[in-house]
Amino acid sequence: MSELREEILAAIKSRRKEFEAAGDRAEELRTLPMDTVETLRGMRLFWLKTPAELGGAPLPPVEFCDVIEELAYADASTAWAAMIGAGCCGLASGWLPEAGARRVFAPDGPLPVVAGQLAPRGTGKPVEGGYLVTGRWGFSSGILHAEWLIGAFKPEPAADDSTAGAAGTGFGRMVVFVVPKNEAEVIDNWYVAGLQGTGSLDFQVDGVFVPEEMTYDLGIPAVRGGDLFRLGMPAFVSNEVPPMCIGLARRALDDMTELATKTARFPGGPTVSERAVFHKELGRAETKIRAARLLHRDAMRTAWETACAGTVPPEEQQLAVTTASVFAVETCAEVVTDLFRYGGGRVLALSNPMQRHLRNALAARQHLALSEENYEAAGRYRIQSRRS
Repeated sequence: MSELREEILAAIKSRRKEFEAAGDRAEELRTLPMDTVETLRGMRLFWLKTPAELGGAPLPPVEFCDVIEELAYADASTAWAAMIGAGCCGLASGWLPEAGARRVFAPDGPLPVVAGQLAPRGTGKPVEGGYLVTGRWGFSSGILHAEWLIGAFKPEPAADDSTAGAAGTGFGRMVVFVVPKNEAEVIDNWYVAGLQGTGSLDFQVDGVFVPEEMTYDLGIPAVRGGDLFRLGMPAFVSNEVPPMCIGLARRALDDMTELATKTARFPGGPTVSERAVFHKELGRAETKIRAARLLHRDAMRTAWETACAGTVPPEEQQLAVTTASVFAVETCAEVVTDLFRYGGGRVLALSNPMQRHLRNALAARQHLALSEENYEAAGRYRIQSRRS
């Protein structure tokens, strides 16, 4: 394990109380408190997927999992902000053309935070030197503390562009773009039941000119960054939500274990911790979390070894990563849901951590990248492989 990993994990553990308090405040603010954002900046957690040549400190993917899991054990909102910031900064820094990357990651300025998402929620009209982009993008976690925004659009066919409708991403051709936040309208609509403290607001642009150097086609090889960026998509971003959910589930397991020693169904009756059925639930929950963690990390480690050998992980390994990601997140949601039942009515109180764990686990399960369509794709690949 790297020295950087050890330093970061030690720093997270030393600040656990700070991050726990930040989670309470984030629920009220609907975004991470700015002083906690500054703590994350100081720890350089937003740039763990940014190439070193642009000022980042990239971690191997499994070590990045360790960091996000440890953060999530302290607070899910803090972990979410760090992982999304790192992922979006990585997408911009690894794939933008040189001129665009140097504009965002200016050598004479502080490192930026990037927020957004890659669903093709807009359109881009080709014009001389770039595109006129229009659209609206949701779930832009951390947008309130970001300086740049990232999104994706489907380009309108140009009269002289025979490849404008080319397939290859599942949506047809998709173009990723990066713009300064001050060129977009941020829409304050993050009123939700789960992951309340992540500040995942919408943004929109209307006919904004985006220079060509601030765009790239989704699916092309990375421009810089070495082995980490050779993971390709979706493996590059598949070590984010799963470790967050594993850390959250571990914390729920510990919180429910502690609560069970103080909770009885009836006055004078045995505590929940004395009941055999709860013993079984604890044993099963811990086993499920460990199994989900090991499966996901095994898939990430295999993809990483392939990237380090100089090859982009093939479809089989990409599918192994995505299905392991879905399995890990859905397993953690199941664990938290099952544990929650043993808390009785007291865990419904907003002051009780179990209700937040449940809301956050269920909200994370809804992430676009965690659709069960990933299982379908793996099944199709298996059938096609047997036919060939």
